[in-house]
Amino acid sequence: MSDRCWKEFWLSGTDGIFHLKATASGIDGNKLISGESQTIPYISRSDSMNGVKSFVSSKQKQKYKIDSGNCITIGLDTQTVFYQPHSFFTGQNIQVLRNKELSQELALFLVETIRKQMVKFNWGGNGATLGRLARLKIMLPVDKNGEPDFDYMESTIHELKKAKTIEYREFLKKELKSIRYVEIPKLDEKEWAAFPIDSIFKIESGCDIYDKERTEGLIPYVTSSAENNGIKYFISNMNSTYEANVIAVNRNGSVGYAFYHKYPALFSNDCRKLKMLSCSNNNEAVSLFMTTQIMQQKEKYNYSLKMGTNRLSRQKIMLPVDGNGAPDYSYMEQYIKNIFYTKAKEYLDFKAR
Repeated sequence: MSDRCWKEFWLSGTDGIFHLKATASGIDGNKLISGESQTIPYISRSDSMNGVKSFVSSKQKQKYKIDSGNCITIGLDTQTVFYQPHSFFTGQNIQVLRNKELSQELALFLVETIRKQMVKFNWGGNGATLGRLARLKIMLPVDKNGEPDFDYMESTIHELKKAKTIEYREFLKKELKSIRYVEIPKLDEKEWAAFPIDSIFKIESGCDIYDKERTEGLIPYVTSSAENNGIKYFISNMNSTYEANVIAVNRNGSVGYAFYHKYPALFSNDCRKLKMLSCSNNNEAVSLFMTTQIMQQKEKYNYSLKMGTNRLSRQKIMLPVDGNGAPDYSYMEQYIKNIFYTKAKEYLDFKAR
């Protein structure tokens, strides 16, 4: 892309790239009508999950019109930008960008160029209002006539997706060589028992690295987020919490969420680090099974009832057991490997069509 000529263009307006218009719905969450078929995305100003907060019924009050897909949405104040392939409803303060040339590949290129300009806005008095968006300019590669080169943008994303697909296919093929599918009893055919977490894990506290202390880098810094595997930042700091092959459980914020970290990471004091006591069973598959079982208990906790070290050590989780009543680690490991094997084969078979 550095070999291309670039030029600035108005985001919207008479000479703009897009037609900018407020959402046709804008429904407050408490006014949504429940229905049996909840298949329509409800777009909010969230910065995750493509802005999708939930899925709702298509049968909303008549004054709320559904927005058609193949467009880009911008969340005012939060400055969130996403491509929406399907029809959707939205919450308040969502703007919709449309262009007759738009395709998924072109939209993904344009979304990134728009996001580059969103950094100039913030939540306070300088939010991405409708008026400010109308005056916004974005940088785009141009053709020999100085017009936006949509074909180039589309082909660039297409090639990136193609390269990533090939890379992922090769990764799965390599992984499948080391995994064997084995028929095992179903979950409801196994005996289960409750075990205190501190009988399975050693529990360690995290250590906060505050905003003013953090420096940008490549080390995952795990906080109490419920998203992105709990990773909130990538930093270059270092402390005693640095470790791989552990489970982090949120004691604050999104209390009770648990994520397995195969890679070395740092952990804030808003989470607790769990290390398997049984070294012989300390592997990725068993840890992923354990993570799911730990999260089965998260509903009993909330922001006012934190999952601190004492509560976490007493918390019991249900695990499948062997003939001696001990945790059946071999079963857990094979169960997860079977899931991975099945999903990997499904993906490879789908891409081969």
